[in-house]
Amino acid sequence: MIPTEELLRKISRTRDGSLAEIPFAVVLHALALHKKTVLVELRRRQIVKTLFIEEGVIVDCRSNLLNETFGRFLVARDRISEEVHDSCVAIALERHVPLGEILSEKGILDASELFRFLQQNLAKKLLDLFSWREGDFRILLDVPEVESTLKVRIPQLIVTGISRFSVQQEADAAIAPLVGKKLILHPAPPFPLAELRLSPVQTLLAEALKPGRRVDELAAVTNIPIDEISRILYALALIGAVVSSDALSSLSSLSAANAATAAAAAVSTAAAPAPAKGSVRDSPSGALAAVGEKGGTVRGIPRDRVANEVMQAFLSHRKRDAFELLGVTEADTEAAVEDSYLAYCERFAPWHFTDGELASLSDKVRDLFLAGARAYATLHDPEARNALVTRRRTIKDDVYKKPAQNPFTIKTDLLNPELQFRKGRELIAARKFKDAVTFLEFAADCDPQNGAYRAELTYCRYLDLPSLTSAPLRELEETLKLDPSCGIAAFYSGEIHRTAGRREEAELAYKKAFKLMPKDPRPGEALNALTRKR
Repeated sequence: MIPTEELLRKISRTRDGSLAEIPFAVVLHALALHKKTVLVELRRRQIVKTLFIEEGVIVDCRSNLLNETFGRFLVARDRISEEVHDSCVAIALERHVPLGEILSEKGILDASELFRFLQQNLAKKLLDLFSWREGDFRILLDVPEVESTLKVRIPQLIVTGISRFSVQQEADAAIAPLVGKKLILHPAPPFPLAELRLSPVQTLLAEALKPGRRVDELAAVTNIPIDEISRILYALALIGAVVSSDALSSLSSLSAANAATAAAAAVSTAAAPAPAKGSVRDSPSGALAAVGEKGGTVRGIPRDRVANEVMQAFLSHRKRDAFELLGVTEADTEAAVEDSYLAYCERFAPWHFTDGELASLSDKVRDLFLAGARAYATLHDPEARNALVTRRRTIKDDVYKKPAQNPFTIKTDLLNPELQFRKGRELIAARKFKDAVTFLEFAADCDPQNGAYRAELTYCRYLDLPSLTSAPLRELEETLKLDPSCGIAAFYSGEIHRTAGRREEAELAYKKAFKLMPKDPRPGEALNALTRKR
C-alpha cells in the first residue's frame, strides 16, 4: 500500500498493469517521483481516460464520458444554459476550435474564469480515478504534442484524491504497519509539504506530527476522528511526507539527493544578483512593470484587465508557434523580431509579479517568459526558422485539403451517465430492481463523485435484497463523506432505519435530509409519519 523506493522505480519503468494490483495513486506517485513524460491510458469496462504527463506533472486528461466534456461540466454547474451550450458547441465544431475559445470570444467567460473552470474540470476527471478499484493501465512513451496550459501537481492530487475517495478499510490497512510507532514529518521529503495546499484539518495534523507522535496521540492532541487521521496519514505517507521515526536513521539516497538539490537551489537563489538600476528588469516601461505602484491601475490599465490579458496569453501560448507568439510575420526582419521579443519580455517579466495583487500570476508569466525565449531562439536560428516556415506551409496545405465537415454534426459515441441514471429510475418506479441496478451501476461508474447516483444505486440494491441493511447503510455513510450535501443519501438511510424498526436513527437521518433538501417534501412527510406513530 505504501511502496518502497525500489518498487516505485520499477513501477515507473513498467508499461502496463492492473489497478487492482497497483493502485492509481501509486502509479501516479512513481511517475511524478521520476519526472516521467508519458501517456497513461486507463480502462475500466467501457470507460477510457488518457492522461498526458510532462516531467511528472499532469497537463491534460481526455475521457470518453459525456458529462466530463467541458461544456457539460459548465452546464452542470449552472454557469451556462443548455441553449448557450448547444449554440457555442456548433460554432466550435464549425471552426475546429475549443469550446472555451468561443465562450471567451462571446464574453461569456473571461480568461481568468475560463482557466479556473478548465482546471476544475481537469481535476474532476482525475479525482474520479481514485475511486477505481479495478481496471488496467498502459504507459506509452510516444507522447503527442499537447496544447493544454493546465498543470496538476501529482502530490497535491494524491492527497486530495485519497482523502476523498479511499475506502476506510483501505486507508486503515495502509497505515496498519505504522500504528504504535512514533510518526514524524520527513525532513527531506521527495515533495516538500510546503508546496501542498493542505486543508485546515490536514494542516493541524501536520503540525501535530512535528515533534513526533503515535496515531493514538495524534487523535488525542488534535481531536480529529481516527478515520480521518487514517486517510490523511495514508496520503502523506504515500508521497513520502510522513515516516516512522525509526526509519529516519536509514534515509534513502534519493531523499538525500533531494535535500542536496534543494540546498544547492537555495544557495543559487540567495547568490543571484539583484537587477541593477536602469536595467531592463528595473525598468518601469513594461506593460506590467508597475505592479508595486499604488492605485488600481498598471500604467493606466486597470489591474483586472492586466490579469485578464495575462490569462488570455497563457491559455493560448502553447497553441501558437514562434511567429504567432512574438507577433511577427515571416517577412519581418531580424531587427523587427528582436524588438518584438524585447517588448514581449517586458510585458511578461516574472520579477514584476513577486508582490502585490498580481503575485498569483507569477507562475504563469514565468511560463510565458520562457516560451518567448524559446520562440526567439527558434527565429534567431536560420535552420530552425526555415524548418518552422516549412511546417507552417504544410499545415496550411493539410487544412486546405481537408474535406468540409457538417458543423452541426456532434459526436454521439460519448458515454452518457445521466441517460443511464434516468433509465434506472424508471425501472425502479416499475419495481424492476435487478434491471435498474445495471443502469445505475453504469451511471455511478461514469460519475463516482455524483452522490445522487451512488445513493440511488445503494438504495436500489437494498430494495432488491431488503434483508441486508448494514452494507447499504455503510455505503450511504461513505456517500455522505464524499458528498456532504447529498440529502438523498441521508433520506435513504432514514428509510432503511425506519423499515428495520430503528426509529431514533431514522429520525436523525430524516432531520439531516430535511436540512439538505428543503424543497423535497419526502423528509418532512417521513418525520411527520414517525411522530404520528409515536
